[in-house]
Amino acid sequence: MVHRKELQQLLAELKLKKTSQRALIWKALLDSKGHPSVEEIRDKLLKEGHRIGLATIYRTLKILLQSGFIRQSKIEGMARYEPLIKQPNHLHFICNICRSTVEFPSRRIENLIRQVTDEYEFDERYSGYVIFGICKACFRQQRKLEASNEQQRLETTVVRDALELTLAIERRGYTFYTNASQKTKSSSGRRMFQRLAAEESDHLRRLQQEHRSLLEKNQWLKREPARLPLSRKIVEEIFPQKELLKIEVKDETSDIDALNIAMNLERRSHQFFKDFADHIADTNGRKVFMDFAKDEESHLKALVAEYKTLVGS
Repeated sequence: MVHRKELQQLLAELKLKKTSQRALIWKALLDSKGHPSVEEIRDKLLKEGHRIGLATIYRTLKILLQSGFIRQSKIEGMARYEPLIKQPNHLHFICNICRSTVEFPSRRIENLIRQVTDEYEFDERYSGYVIFGICKACFRQQRKLEASNEQQRLETTVVRDALELTLAIERRGYTFYTNASQKTKSSSGRRMFQRLAAEESDHLRRLQQEHRSLLEKNQWLKREPARLPLSRKIVEEIFPQKELLKIEVKDETSDIDALNIAMNLERRSHQFFKDFADHIADTNGRKVFMDFAKDEESHLKALVAEYKTLVGS
């Protein structure tokens, strides 16, 4: 078994000087836990207070290689070195993420190599075996990140679904108020419906911009299936515009009547968003619908205040 004293014997046999620098380089290799490169050997020695040039290290490594004291491995294009006395032939596991190197010594590998080289009468000098993959720590971190990303995808998809539902409702509101303004013959009722249609149009523009911005930032959403149980039927239940137009809007529908219709619709929308939020397990999705419910409630309060002003109560 080669040890520190045998370096001196080797140098004597080769009629080379037994310098302290060569001894320090050999010690650095023996003490190394991994497979240091020439630069890493130099840096290790420098940290210990020994200033040894790269040329000296290269020359010493060449002597050790030729004498069979060390093995050279090419890992990712970089030459790395290890003493042969430390362990038999082994695998190098290299993590693709953190680039860490883990050794896996194996007598079975050593015996297999010896068997093959003996069979072919091949005098092995050194060999290296590298397996690339993901280490345990990085694998766990990756799983956590994937879980986090999946949760984020879910939350973003829920926001998209909520926006699309609200857009559908706002479009119905705008269409209803526009048609109602054309149906009533009351000038005050017409003006009120036109104003309500303008408000819905403004809401619609803001929501469309928000929806467009969300899709631009997350292109994958265009291919993502819906996560919320939303359907055309639900929108129809919230805003049955055809029935409302047929039953509620008459020739004589006034501004006060128009406000009454609008208040009932806002109450319906507010209650729907609030109830829907209560049934959503996703925290982010629940918040989105609660925000919509608050917006509808705020609009309802404004309509109620205007209604009271008009009727003088």
